[in-house]
Amino acid sequence: MDRERRIGQRCAGWLLATSLALALPGQSAIDRDAPTVEGRQAAVRLSGFYDPARGFLEATARLRFTGQAAERPLWLANELQLKSVSGGSMTLPPFSSDSGEFVVQCPAGGELVLDYGGRLSPGLQPLPAEPAGKKGADDCRILSHVMDYYPHPQGDFMAMDVTIRVPGGWSCLGSGVQRSVANGPGYDEYSFSHPLCKGMTLVFGRFRPLGVLAGEIPLRLYGWKGIDFRRYYVESDMAGIAGFYRGRFGPLPVPELAILFRRGEGFRGVSYSGLLVLNVDRRCKGVDPFDRETALETSLLAMADPATDLLAHEMAHQWWGGVVSWKQGNDNWIAEGLATYSSLLYLRQRFGEKRYRAACQRLRAGLERYAGAAVPADGAKLKVQFRDPAVYQALAYVKPALMLVELAGARGEDEVCRRLRGVLEARRGRSLDGREFLDLLADGDPGMRTWMNEWIFSKTMPQYPDKKN
Repeated sequence: MDRERRIGQRCAGWLLATSLALALPGQSAIDRDAPTVEGRQAAVRLSGFYDPARGFLEATARLRFTGQAAERPLWLANELQLKSVSGGSMTLPPFSSDSGEFVVQCPAGGELVLDYGGRLSPGLQPLPAEPAGKKGADDCRILSHVMDYYPHPQGDFMAMDVTIRVPGGWSCLGSGVQRSVANGPGYDEYSFSHPLCKGMTLVFGRFRPLGVLAGEIPLRLYGWKGIDFRRYYVESDMAGIAGFYRGRFGPLPVPELAILFRRGEGFRGVSYSGLLVLNVDRRCKGVDPFDRETALETSLLAMADPATDLLAHEMAHQWWGGVVSWKQGNDNWIAEGLATYSSLLYLRQRFGEKRYRAACQRLRAGLERYAGAAVPADGAKLKVQFRDPAVYQALAYVKPALMLVELAGARGEDEVCRRLRGVLEARRGRSLDGREFLDLLADGDPGMRTWMNEWIFSKTMPQYPDKKN
């Protein structure tokens, strides 16, 4: 394989993995109540053309770095070929022959321009692909930020600005805020920006706007022809979840959220900063008591009903994952555990104390079956280590959430939420490891820190020393 080919391959693997964005000058997407982040490493502007049917992408990425000039690693998906680089120099690390990594050097304050292209199929979809032509399934193509569809600078959260053209007939949503839609001869052009994120994800399909729900955080709804989201969700509940979390955890870096409803197999979803994609079961005409009882019998994470559980969990990731993130895969219990705890808080507020306590007891019973298998600090490795997905759910989702339930029983829910909001404010737009998160949550209380360490780094579930009766 010649050097140019290897560079093209190495450019393609890393870009999307760190693609949540920082604020761009003059952008109004930032919630005016939201604190800003200093010391950002880079801003990314991307413009290009993508044909979802063929998987063909051609684009130009403009990267602007702050700080001193230094060598910086970039990643690009192996399927994409780097065509030209201007504004800096590029080298290929000897250890990255097939990794998708390359190194650039750009003067401080300068702009690095990279042209690239190739065929990049949306094969790493977080939602399962439906068989072609399956009746009732909605075809959805996702360029997730973890697919490295653009050259991405290593570092923390950044600013992103994306303009993408697609063939006529295709619609596009992006994580962040939609700035404009323009029609051209045979194509449509969509522009998105995000002031504070770790990656920009693009979703393509033949969907359309369904309306806007007003609230503390407005919700823009999208879906395919014929889908009726009201079969699964009450509009006031949808707006209520977003408003509830904002009251508990503070503002988001974007002023509104987009929600795309898709019919497919089962209830599942994925959350990107500013965008949720919710898979509703095409076999169900709605959520009724039978659906709820079935979920309670089959899912370790079931709390209210499948649709409410899905929305509450994915919405919580706008804060836990979108405002702060995790550094390594073994730290992802931070986002999953906090999203699960947030769902419990909403369940208590919406359905009352009895339903909340029943959900906590059920989660604890499920956790006790798997608590001796490993620890939450193993994080994403649990998905590989154990074939049973319930082990991963119990340890990465449930155990951190029940640790906070236990803490709230001793110190009060308001105190726990105050501490969690403090974490978000102190590390807004940053990625944390597990120990840093616990240090921030303990806020100088050594006894609390030691107790939380046992929950996360051991197989025990100790009661809080001064728990209220």
